[in-house]
Amino acid sequence: MPYPIDPDGTVHLGERRVPVPSSVSPEAQAYLASNPWGDAPLPEEPVPMWTLRDAMAPAFEGLNQHAQALYPVDIQEEQINGVRCHRIQAAEEDRRVAGKVLLNMHGGGFVVGSGALVEGIPIAALTGITVICVDYRLAPENPYPAALDDVIAVYRHCLEEFGAGNIGLFGSSAGGFLSGQAVIRLQQVEALPLPACVGMYSAGGNLFDFGDTRNIFTLSGFYGQESLPLGHELSEVTAYLGGADPRDPIISPETADLSQFPPSLLASGTRDALLSAASNFHRALRRAGRDADILVYDGMPHSHWYALDLPESREFYAFQADFYRQHLGL
Repeated sequence: MPYPIDPDGTVHLGERRVPVPSSVSPEAQAYLASNPWGDAPLPEEPVPMWTLRDAMAPAFEGLNQHAQALYPVDIQEEQINGVRCHRIQAAEEDRRVAGKVLLNMHGGGFVVGSGALVEGIPIAALTGITVICVDYRLAPENPYPAALDDVIAVYRHCLEEFGAGNIGLFGSSAGGFLSGQAVIRLQQVEALPLPACVGMYSAGGNLFDFGDTRNIFTLSGFYGQESLPLGHELSEVTAYLGGADPRDPIISPETADLSQFPPSLLASGTRDALLSAASNFHRALRRAGRDADILVYDGMPHSHWYALDLPESREFYAFQADFYRQHLGL
């Protein structure tokens, strides 16, 4: 492993030691020193993430169950325009907000994560807004544009039911990339009204250059703080692209006309391989004159908010909820 982790969470970058910063909570300190995805041994050499689907499925289901225990919701599986989805609503009917919807695209490197609801459950409970989690098709069996086609199909349905001004998109990692891609596809190809807001977390605006932090930390969020050899994440991107040009403005919105991009919230952490990517996209949005904000959590790895018990995660979900309420007119 290129970046060994000490039992206290200290990372070794060559001869340099990077201890866990004192700014993080005690819970986060313990999290950074552990492997939240279990004790199973990790591969010594890069392996395609999609070969680990069966091994990772129990972890995703465990996260779903834990999220539902912390944030009571009702969940209904349904088909929307031929796409498998889960509709999540606050458990108490009097807390449900009518006429608003958020579409969530799960993480998983475009190749795993089917049925992952851990991002949608807290938001539905905190805001009362209906969250529809889109179980988009996965690569490599279904390369680009299959996943994006599924997102657009669900958006079209929601456009008829709710209207663009009452729809928000959000997702982490692959789901964050898909959220940005969907906006440009809606604008450039579908000529449909854009959503009211977009949340893109542990994600960036292009799939051809993840920037400096990709070369500092491997993209290993699904293994907690364990690191896989540099380059592991690239096989998932290649599988998703399926030969498509990564510089296509729909695939890499950072290269597109961003002048109409909706208000956006981005987030990352200083141990996230995609911090540079998120920062660069945020700057591109601001250069285009768009309303865009970014939250960066000290010491936190890729998509740390999947660790639901961390104070940093609770804080981030609260920030998200405020963002969605503001831009959906609540």
